[in-house]
Amino acid sequence: MALVLWWLWWLWVVALAGGAGVWGWLNLSRTHRATLGYVLAETEVRSDAGLPRVAIIVPGRDEAEHLPETLRGLCAQDYPDYRVVFVDDASGDGTPGIAREMAGCYEHLRVVRNEASPPAGWVGKPHAVWRGYEALVAEERRTGWRAEWVCFTDADIHWHPQCLRSAVRHGLETGADLVGLYPELRFGSWVEALVQVQLVLALGVLYPVERAMDPGHEDTLTGGAFMLVRRSHYDAIGGHRAVQGLVVEDLALGKALKANGARVRVAMASELFWCRMYEGWADQWEGLTKNAYAGIDYNPLKALGMLTGVAMFNVLPTVSLLVWGVAVVVGSVDLSSVYGWLPGVLAGVGAVMGARAMDAARKFCGLNGLYAWSLAAGSAVYGVIVLASIRDYYLGGNRWKGRRYG
Repeated sequence: MALVLWWLWWLWVVALAGGAGVWGWLNLSRTHRATLGYVLAETEVRSDAGLPRVAIIVPGRDEAEHLPETLRGLCAQDYPDYRVVFVDDASGDGTPGIAREMAGCYEHLRVVRNEASPPAGWVGKPHAVWRGYEALVAEERRTGWRAEWVCFTDADIHWHPQCLRSAVRHGLETGADLVGLYPELRFGSWVEALVQVQLVLALGVLYPVERAMDPGHEDTLTGGAFMLVRRSHYDAIGGHRAVQGLVVEDLALGKALKANGARVRVAMASELFWCRMYEGWADQWEGLTKNAYAGIDYNPLKALGMLTGVAMFNVLPTVSLLVWGVAVVVGSVDLSSVYGWLPGVLAGVGAVMGARAMDAARKFCGLNGLYAWSLAAGSAVYGVIVLASIRDYYLGGNRWKGRRYG
């Protein structure tokens, strides 16, 4: 029995040392520290000279609550020559009527009604975007007007009037072929913030911005909120047909474009646009359980590795520190022995280094300082979401807005 306890103690210590080492390295690594430093916040009006034609394609399904404000923002961009193509993806609420009414107010807005379910091999959002692109191409053939760049966004994103101009200028000045921007996230409740700030940190850890923009690395960091693409590169990969069957299509599209030679620029742009990703806990649960297993390619081994890493590096240090602290208070720990003080030191270093990394993410999200210490709790909740995502995938498919993906 003593030998078993000895081995368990050493496993515990090694796990704590791993957590302290990983978070310590991330805090010291210049590449990772720089991730949230790439900010695009250009809102002043500049010359129209040299600005190319742009088409914005935005799919929406049951977005009546957001559409009057978000679609108006898209149509009110301070930009000389652009089109907006809104794709109503078989909505069952008031979305079609709102879109038609707004099309009568803005001559550069086009509305496409996607009545049918996605065909075999397609997922809902990529298919809706592709239908919008096909409508754009058809209109270009009729009118002779042609977009040089295409921008993809979501129907719940609120744009500043200078958003498109700033992004295009940024792309032209940096020689980019793909500009990916990330918005300010807003939350309606603490539970939304608790989980989503973990995702911000995870993206920063997995896809540091410098590596995402480095042509020597295959991975990149692109999100469905804003992807501005040079048309020639988009056409070269076959457009959204390249990611037609993927639930997490935005990262995959960016990766495909980068593999085709597209030069990538990524920036945080909280002053240029914002969104509330989910409307409450139920909406967040459905959305994240749809994406979680898909985000790791429906791979059980990747899921096991991710859950193990989350438990070891994110949750264990804080839980161990709390347990060790209580044990010290009640006098059941011998602090004169390495067996007594070493776990507490390693747990403390891991928890503090994790909080320091989380602090950058919570600042980006505009949250108060308490969220810097939310790594363990938020990661535990997200671990449950991953398990539910795996369960749902194998028991009928993951669900989102009335559709199942399995």
